[in-house]
Amino acid sequence: MEKVIYLSLLTASISFTLTETKLFIPLRGWMKGKSRFLGELFSCGYCFGHWVALALSLIFQPGLFGSWWLLDSLMTALVIAWLSGFQWVLMCWLMERAGK
Repeated sequence: MEKVIYLSLLTASISFTLTETKLFIPLRGWMKGKSRFLGELFSCGYCFGHWVALALSLIFQPGLFGSWWLLDSLMTALVIAWLSGFQWVLMCWLMERAGK
């Protein structure tokens, strides 16, 4: 379970950084120009977090449920994405409070 918590923090950090920070505005604009799907994906931290969580779950295989590895990775990715969603909202709220 500890690995899931760490992966959720990493997922929230990656998704927030790519979807909300000024540094990645050019990348988000470029993605919108390439594909509507990618443009929408890179504009929604919660949505993007699911893909990040899936990738991290497949790489690190935290094994939360102990079932067939692919099903376990998919279900664990959903848990990681759900936890990171709360963290992402908290980071957005803190940035808004800080005036950034």
